[in-house]
Amino acid sequence: MTEISKKTSQLLKIKGPIKEGGELSVLEIRTNSMVEMEIPCSKIEINIERRIQRTILHGGEGDDLSDQGAESAIYDIEAYIEVDAYTTIMGLFRGGQPTIEEPFEGGQLKVAFKSIQYSAVKRLLKLRLMEDII
Repeated sequence: MTEISKKTSQLLKIKGPIKEGGELSVLEIRTNSMVEMEIPCSKIEINIERRIQRTILHGGEGDDLSDQGAESAIYDIEAYIEVDAYTTIMGLFRGGQPTIEEPFEGGQLKVAFKSIQYSAVKRLLKLRLMEDII
């Protein structure tokens, strides 16, 4: 069995339009109403599903599965960040359609925020991002 090397931290690169994101964070670069952030993450997980159509044949045996070819990806991210970085992420959340650099394969992906959870005491951010079609 081969050993898989694991990074202790991965980087999430996210950019997009921002709506009043509070003070400038050390994780971001702002230009006009756009922001770019590099967030060191403790966890990045991806769940990819394919769209399958299922047709049940009445009077026959079994059913017919058809692969539609479309993929849908959901990214679950955890990172320890300060409150100023959280307010910037909330600005991205409210500002429009962000993009990320795909953390495993590279390339730019348009994403939508599905959920955000932040614990100010622990400084723990949990994001769920859904890949959007460009």
